[in-house]
Amino acid sequence: MAGSRSGQRGVSIGEVVLVVLLVSIIAAIVIPRFKNITMDAKYEACRTNVANINALVQLYYIKEGTWPQPDLSDIVIDEEYFPELQMPECPVTPGAAYEIWPVGHRVTGHVKGNSVHP
Repeated sequence: MAGSRSGQRGVSIGEVVLVVLLVSIIAAIVIPRFKNITMDAKYEACRTNVANINALVQLYYIKEGTWPQPDLSDIVIDEEYFPELQMPECPVTPGAAYEIWPVGHRVTGHVKGNSVHP
């Protein structure tokens, strides 16, 4: 009985459809969560940049006795503050420049849900 297939059973089309359906549902749940995690990380990186720049602005004021320019051009060219001689780039809005607000001499960043840099 070399040619008989007794006792062997293949996968039915219904089982394949069920597996594909389950994988699709799991992917539909998981993929958007990764997108939210990525955006949350970008906002947190922006907040970290802002906190670091604010600390450097205050240090500049303590050492120099004056506030840096609103566009931070005078602080960026000093290796003591930015060893790379480059301002960190905003991860939420690439190309957006960090600036000091004239009132309070603070750098502000993004508010979650608002992608417009001040």
